[in-house]
Amino acid sequence: MKKIMRILGVVALAGVAGITACNHEGATDDSKLQGKTDKAAGQEMGVELLIAEADLIQVDDNPQYNTAEWLFTVKKPGRYDVWLSSLTCDTLQLSYAENVIITAGDSRLTKRPVGDEIVTDDKSVKEPWYRADSHMGSIFFSKPGEYQIQVISDKVEPHSSDLSDLNINKHTLINSLILKPMIN
Repeated sequence: MKKIMRILGVVALAGVAGITACNHEGATDDSKLQGKTDKAAGQEMGVELLIAEADLIQVDDNPQYNTAEWLFTVKKPGRYDVWLSSLTCDTLQLSYAENVIITAGDSRLTKRPVGDEIVTDDKSVKEPWYRADSHMGSIFFSKPGEYQIQVISDKVEPHSSDLSDLNINKHTLINSLILKPMIN
């Protein structure tokens, strides 16, 4: 009986979460008033930090040190799954020559992206480009507050949302960083 009640409780909680998640369109919370770096902070299903909205540092002599930086406001501390979203012409070979370094707070993730998930329903990505998301690990935020998040890679380059402007010789570029809260 306890097992059935627990299952019903989880289903009810999921239903309430689904209904409230769909109601962000007209929200007037303070996260929308603090600018582009904080606009996603109120989303509980995950946050996508776009390269187009990042502060970029381009190192001409050593592109492996190119950096994208965002400010991320954590309202609820906890562990977040970290996914790197890449634009690529070849989903089987992302052509990352070096590991990508991601830092947030005291955490540091270092890994070569491999394209764990190929996203086919992203309407903003058109041929010859494809979107490949790579699971990079997880980061723990111990308390609420503002954190600087960095991605360091030669694949950090500025690009517009109009992918027709991208040179196909680039082969692979970082499009965004996705943070998804993990349920404990």
